[in-house]
Amino acid sequence: MKQKITIKTIAKELGVSTSTVSKALKDSHEISKETKDKIQAYANLYNYKPNNLALQLRNQKTKVIGVI
Repeated sequence: MKQKITIKTIAKELGVSTSTVSKALKDSHEISKETKDKIQAYANLYNYKPNNLALQLRNQKTKVIGVI
């Protein structure tokens, strides 16, 4: 089975911090154009998709209804 790529993996491979990768994927103005392009190209090459459960927990909205 193919291992999923994470922000940490991208950061390690490109030699940047995880926050830089996160900001580049969100198209932040704080990151240079060259770095953004490099990170986004790498993420597209390996089909990076953010973890939906982690995003939902971060936003404190899981959109899950519990039934007993």
